[in-house]
Amino acid sequence: MQYIIYCDESEKRGKYFSNFYGGALVRSNDFHIVRGALELKKEELNLFNEVKWQKVTEKYLDKYKLLMDEFFYHVKQDKVKVRIMFTHNRYETKNLSHYQQQQ
Repeated sequence: MQYIIYCDESEKRGKYFSNFYGGALVRSNDFHIVRGALELKKEELNLFNEVKWQKVTEKYLDKYKLLMDEFFYHVKQDKVKVRIMFTHNRYETKNLSHYQQQQ
């Protein structure tokens, strides 16, 4: 069996946490089921571009919620595993240049 991993990151610095990384793990056996269901839901909701939370407007909020309901249905069915990682801002780098910290 193979696994397919989708990842995304945000380097935003929040008040308490920074450097958010998310991953969704899907077994190759479940890939077509999950992808097909999510693509179908996107079409049904007329969401044809990349879905990003920073693009959400009041007009689209309910559509995004319905898409997330579909996504979490597959999480509940053990077809998708989700991991969210981040760093706590209390951990600071020392003796590194700004460039080194960014890299």
